[in-house]
Amino acid sequence: DQINAALFTALQDEENATCFYNCGIDNMQADAESVQLVIGASANAKQKTKQKVLSAKLLIGADGANSRVRQNFGFKQTFWDYDHCAIVANVTTELPHGQVARQAFTPFGPLAFLPLPDSFQSSIVFSQQSTQAERLMALSDSEFEKALLVAIDGHYGKCVLNTSRQSFALRMRYARQWTATRVALVGDAAHTIHPLAGQGANLGLSDVKALLEKIKHSSQPVGHTRALRQYERQQKAEALKVIATMEGFKRLFDGEQALVKFARNLGLAGAHNIPVIKRFFMQQAMG
Repeated sequence: DQINAALFTALQDEENATCFYNCGIDNMQADAESVQLVIGASANAKQKTKQKVLSAKLLIGADGANSRVRQNFGFKQTFWDYDHCAIVANVTTELPHGQVARQAFTPFGPLAFLPLPDSFQSSIVFSQQSTQAERLMALSDSEFEKALLVAIDGHYGKCVLNTSRQSFALRMRYARQWTATRVALVGDAAHTIHPLAGQGANLGLSDVKALLEKIKHSSQPVGHTRALRQYERQQKAEALKVIATMEGFKRLFDGEQALVKFARNLGLAGAHNIPVIKRFFMQQAMG
């Protein structure tokens, strides 16, 4: 929320940017010269506004995993179910988080504690195999809080839920086509991955950077097919690399087989203690 607020503030300060709020898209279409959007009031807007027709040289679909842009232009998807569900909530902890994110690996999937501005509050993402997630969601709040305490090995002391728990299925989604005439997808509209290593947002930012660079350095006008195709080829390859890596990590950290557990712990310890390897992984994660 803080990042979104900062981005919207920066956008409003741009003289050449016009923002439309509480709007829904009634129609969108593209031709060789431009793309047109018909916008109106969103379903939950308090006041109805007249429809407005917008025209541009390029439409960027940055509208998330259930992208309306992707669906409207008929971009097909490849996907598979991770057989994991993510349980998310905010908690208050007995001990401060020290502005450090921590992750614990259970036999059924990882638990992440992500620091919030308050030193004693964190957001949790408890990614568990679907049957285990159902069991955890069925627990009372007090029982679930004890499960968190055990899973994170008591690192934060007692944990108390601040919000209700929400659970959603984790799926890999990958659009087979990212661009069309005057249209491009970025971020979750183009791909979603397992949150195991928190790389979804970084991959989306990488899309934005690559698309802007292709537009900036292209000899063709904004929205020309050539620059968009170059962006698509580059970022598809990057996304596939991350998707494959996350699938490997998921399989590596599933279960408690002694030999696998020893190998992954040894690998993590080596990556942490050898500066060259550690820098390499950090650079890869930051794009």
